[in-house]
Amino acid sequence: MIFLQSDTLRAQIFPEGATLGGLWLRDKVSHSLVLGTATGAGYDSDLVYAGAIVGPVANRLRDARARLGDQILTLPANDGAHSLHGGPGGLHRDIWQVEHETQDSVVLSTRRVDGAGGMPGNRDFSVRYSLEAAMCLSVTITVSTDTDTLISPAHHPYWNLDGSHDVSGHRLQVMADNYLPVDGDTLPTGRVADVAETSYDFRTPRAVPVDQTLDANLCLAENRRRDPVAVAHLTGGYGTAMTIETTEPGLQVYNGSGLPQSDLVLHDNRRPQPFAGIALEPQGWPDAPNQPHFPSVLLRRSQQYRQVTRYLFSV
Repeated sequence: MIFLQSDTLRAQIFPEGATLGGLWLRDKVSHSLVLGTATGAGYDSDLVYAGAIVGPVANRLRDARARLGDQILTLPANDGAHSLHGGPGGLHRDIWQVEHETQDSVVLSTRRVDGAGGMPGNRDFSVRYSLEAAMCLSVTITVSTDTDTLISPAHHPYWNLDGSHDVSGHRLQVMADNYLPVDGDTLPTGRVADVAETSYDFRTPRAVPVDQTLDANLCLAENRRRDPVAVAHLTGGYGTAMTIETTEPGLQVYNGSGLPQSDLVLHDNRRPQPFAGIALEPQGWPDAPNQPHFPSVLLRRSQQYRQVTRYLFSV
């Protein structure tokens, strides 16, 4: 495992999945701000996806298929008939290689060969975790390919800013007027709907509900941005707060309703349970390859993909 440290933050990174396994505000709060374990246990079961880089195309692809130009790609299914987070062998299962490490940053990489996971192209993925000034964690993901392919990775931590058993004491604000309604399989129906009078209206801060499931994409923009902008603000019950800045056009909001009740020992002797953490995942819009009116996740061989997300904390 890898430990990073700055004057204000300390982070734990596991090479499997390039996973953020723990994050602490030094001299401010004693608990980890993300769900994780000290040893790396549980990431293949109770904590699957937690803190990992997921993809190559994050979220769900209907019927484990994706349109790429005139082709229909057939992908491995792992969520009923659908493909979730790159299938059973997604990026969260890779053992990422450490390319460069300093006291406060690390660069990890992994390669996907042509055809792996049903996607074309020899694809080189890199992620840089960096602890920056003023209590900021920066996550930069880059991808290059030698063939046109589909790319939309996401960082997937579960946040719990106050160290409590669930996130009922948290308040969330998301700067989004629209969201993508989902069907019974949590796949977008294709509609882009107003958040007004729905469970996804977080335009003004309000409590994170723990009496229902939230698991849908909030639409931040119609296209990816060149530079990160503030899109969400989360406050814990004791005043610890986080602002998310990202380049991505979507933010998947999942309130952790499906987290299992488990005896797995997390940081601070917590245990997994439903609603123990909230996932706020900057990414492309779900099922975009099958929805022509969604922002494209096509990466051409002449381009480089670059996603930047910054988490800024205050107490």
